[in-house]
Amino acid sequence: MMTMTGADFLKRLTYRPEVKALAKALGLRKTLRDLYFRYARPSSGIVQHQVRGATGRFHVRTPGELRNLDPAGRAQQEERILELLVDNVREGDVIFDVGANVGLYTILLAKAVGHHGEVIAFEPNPESYRHLQDNLMLNAIRNVRTFPIALGETNGDACLYRGPENGDASLVGPPGGKDFGRGVVEVAAGDSFRETKKLLMPRVVKIDVEGYEYHVLQGLRHTLAHSDCRLLCCEVHTQLLPKEISSGQILRFIRSLGFSCTETYNRYDTFHLLAWKAVFCPH
Repeated sequence: MMTMTGADFLKRLTYRPEVKALAKALGLRKTLRDLYFRYARPSSGIVQHQVRGATGRFHVRTPGELRNLDPAGRAQQEERILELLVDNVREGDVIFDVGANVGLYTILLAKAVGHHGEVIAFEPNPESYRHLQDNLMLNAIRNVRTFPIALGETNGDACLYRGPENGDASLVGPPGGKDFGRGVVEVAAGDSFRETKKLLMPRVVKIDVEGYEYHVLQGLRHTLAHSDCRLLCCEVHTQLLPKEISSGQILRFIRSLGFSCTETYNRYDTFHLLAWKAVFCPH
């Protein structure tokens, strides 16, 4: 599991919603974030996680990366999901990580599936993709294939809106309604891309795409419906979904693909949906 020191406890306190709300109300959010980064970032610039015996090391270059990777921050909120995924993969599994960001899930799952398994990671944000490559090198990972593209419903190009941090980028629109810049990225329909690249059928698919979930699911419908695909983990960003898409619609579509056993884990304005085919349901 992820261990927590006394310093981690103090850091975790600064992530509490009421503390962040007060900082925002006083106009001190950026100042406190920058000071926190200077204080909390390890001198080595590297944080380490251990989940169910799988250990990963990660560079932290920005306040946002520290937030997402520090065991006292967002990664602490991800711990239960990481544990469930590691518990449900086995040696030799193939995993699709759609929206890999800088590699938190990619690296820990790559270690969990072993040398005979493989993680196939998709990340369209150029900055996140570079950091993903650096973290793979840091961990001497050899069983990951990476693609600097987004998965969607159809092939083409799309506008990727950047957020205040590289992990906030979205294909749906400017995160929080504020435009921090944008760029054109390649989008590929998941099923056809898998066939064209002759990728192995995944047993597990993880999706974290900042509101673009439904499009990714549509493009992967045949992959997800295949009998070899047994587990889906999808983070649903309810506040970022297009107006015509609801979380209920996403859940119904997932069930139509044969995932009859589902669990949800709420986190602020998002939730993780874990879905199994009936024969693989852990209950």
